Amino acid sequence: MKKVVMLGVLISMFMTNTAFADVLPEGTKAVPVCAYFDNTASVLDTMAVYGYQTAPGGEKVDFSSFIANECFTKSYKFNSYKVYGVTAAHAATINAETYNPSTDPEAYPTNIQPEIGQKTILSTSDIERYENVYHIVQLDTAGKQLIIEPVKTITYYVGGTKQPETTVGQITPIVETPTLYENVFTDVTYTNKYYTALKYLKDNGIVGGYSDGSYKPDNKINRAEFTKIIIGAVTTQEALTNCAANYTKVGDYNVTLFPDVVFVMVGGNEPSWFFDYVCVAKFNGIIKGYSDGTFKPDRNINFAEAAKIVTNAMEYQTETPSPPV
Repeated sequence: MKKVVMLGVLISMFMTNTAFADVLPEGTKAVPVCAYFDNTASVLDTMAVYGYQTAPGGEKVDFSSFIANECFTKSYKFNSYKVYGVTAAHAATINAETYNPSTDPEAYPTNIQPEIGQKTILSTSDIERYENVYHIVQLDTAGKQLIIEPVKTITYYVGGTKQPETTVGQITPIVETPTLYENVFTDVTYTNKYYTALKYLKDNGIVGGYSDGSYKPDNKINRAEFTKIIIGAVTTQEALTNCAANYTKVGDYNVTLFPDVVFVMVGGNEPSWFFDYVCVAKFNGIIKGYSDGTFKPDRNINFAEAAKIVTNAMEYQTETPSPPV
């Protein structure tokens, strides 16, 4: 069952590109953080203030105009939400259905990014939500900015068990408290949206990172690296250790999986780091290589190749089949 769960995690990461990003670390919970302006109504004669929300892929999710003290937030925590100001005259020319302020030279973003979204806190906390309050200072058309400043943050508690608390001159950030977390790799901290997924995979021995302690999450992945991750999720250490024996004949010190994946068992040689994983993958029909017989372990894997490996791995059984003829 554990291996099935691990493969499910990997498939989710591969197919959705969001991994276990919504799964919170044990002992924590997420509470909403919204924000509003305390003087929106008083500036409407000279300007309009818009909120523009996009999905992680850049697609438009929402466009709205603020006319009162609406507390705005994201519909999904990984969406992008930006606030813009435009002159009242320019606002009269805008078609809300098709308008994109990020491409409008007369739409001016805020000088600071309002803190909105979700904040991860300890599950024992009785905090229910945060409201961050900002003040519109001016629409600086020369500097191309909507100048805003933080005013206060209001903390609300579950079920009204406590009166809301107001902290003047301070805004609650959405970045999680560092003390709740440990770095998964030197370059994967608690702020990375794949933190939980990568921590799960590392804790279960599926990914180990590079020798310098990094993971390099933005790197492209090659065929050997992808095969190692997938096979590591579905097989056993025993199968990995014993696989080469299926390709070894008496008196033959060469174990050839592909012309470019060979292990010469002499002189204290060690196989390449991916050798056993490629061996299990080939032995069980999960990979077959290219038409020229090679595997090309260093070649970056494309979506079709990765999909085929994942599909074959789903059907893989850890029981060792008969050795190939």
